Order: sequence, then structure tokens, then C-alpha cells
Amino acid sequence: MTDPALPKADEKETFSDLGVHPDITAALERVGIVHPFPIQSLSIPLSLSGTDLIGQARTGTGKTLAFGITVLQRVKIESDPGYAHLKAPGKPQALILTPTRELAIQVAKDLEVAGSIRRARVLTIYGGVGYEPQLEALRTGVDIVVGTPGRVLDLVNRRDLILSHVSELVLDEADEMLDLGFLPDVERLIAKTPAGRQTMLFSATMPAAVIALSRMHLQQPVNIRAEASDA
Repeated sequence: MTDPALPKADEKETFSDLGVHPDITAALERVGIVHPFPIQSLSIPLSLSGTDLIGQARTGTGKTLAFGITVLQRVKIESDPGYAHLKAPGKPQALILTPTRELAIQVAKDLEVAGSIRRARVLTIYGGVGYEPQLEALRTGVDIVVGTPGRVLDLVNRRDLILSHVSELVLDEADEMLDLGFLPDVERLIAKTPAGRQTMLFSATMPAAVIALSRMHLQQPVNIRAEASDA
């Protein structure tokens, strides 16, 4: 059931119309997701082209798929022709940072649904649990890492997680990450990623610290704002 306070999907437009890979659209159709929400319609065509973007949208407006579809489509997976030519096959190509364990789990779950046919390898990293399952997954090979800044930085400092091949960086709920005191960790992690990456920042509000972060680390970003519907 759709929350009437949320923006309504355009029932004429489909994800295929936005240029989304057929495997991803098919995976979404399996769970009844056919029509994009406004932030998805606005952001996906731009982000698929590699543009940096800033999305202002609260939780529940469809922002996870707005960046998740792009990440799933732009990373190379083992069955892609170019995978073998990667400099470091099996090292993470995408990093998605979230402020909480719960959001990291939810984002990873949405990625696994949308990527169920394409089969990108998604690893969720957060504290409060043992290291070994996360380390084993990293040894086996991972395409996308979703995690909280503290544990992600911990694994980077231990040299178990390599970010030098990340081409897609997402900062989700950036304002909340800053409120929770993660800015120093986020800055250290960004510094570990290549300068030529694509960066997408999503935030419910745009306080001065988030604006400063975006100005420092995003290249000519497009700003997108998805308002909740009053209807």
C-alpha cells in the first residue's frame, strides 16, 4: 500500500524509458516495481551517464533505487565482457555509506532485489558483529560495499578493504551521518577513493556542513530535489 504523503510514481513512464538495464527492470518487475518515483525519473538518466549529483529527498521517496540502480548498472560483474580487463577484479567498484546499521541492511536488501538477475556481489559492513564473515566475503570478491563509516574505515585501516578501485561513491543520508559525528571518517574514506569516481550525495536537509562536503568532493554536480506530495 502506498503512503498518500509520498510522491506518486508516473504510471506512464517505466524504468526501461530511463535507460535501465533489462536485467534490472525484469528483477524489479518480479516484485511489482514498474513505474519510477519522481526522484528516480529525475536522477537515473543523469547518473547513468556518470554525472555527479546531489539529491535532496527524505527516506521513503524512492532514493535508494535512485542511486542503487545506477550503481548496479555501472559496476562490471563477472559475466560482463569488460570484467576480465578490470585492474583488480573482485575488489569493490562501488561504496555506499549510510549512517546506521539498519539503513545499510535495508539498502543492501534493495540492491539484492534489483540485482537478483544481474547478480552483482553486495557486501554489507557494519560494527557490532564479527569480522570474519565480512573478511571472507572480501577475500572471495565483492562488487559493491554498503556500510557504516566506522567499520568501513576500520577494515580500510586494517588493509582488508581496498577502495582504490571504487568508481561509484554514494553518501546516503549525509545530514544524519554528520549529525552522528561521522564527518571525519567520511572524509578519510573519500580520500581513499580515486579522484575520477562518480559521487552521488543524498540528504533530507542541506545544512552548511553538507553543502561544504558536496562542494569539496563532487565535480559539477546536478542538484535534484524530490518534494513529498501534499495530496
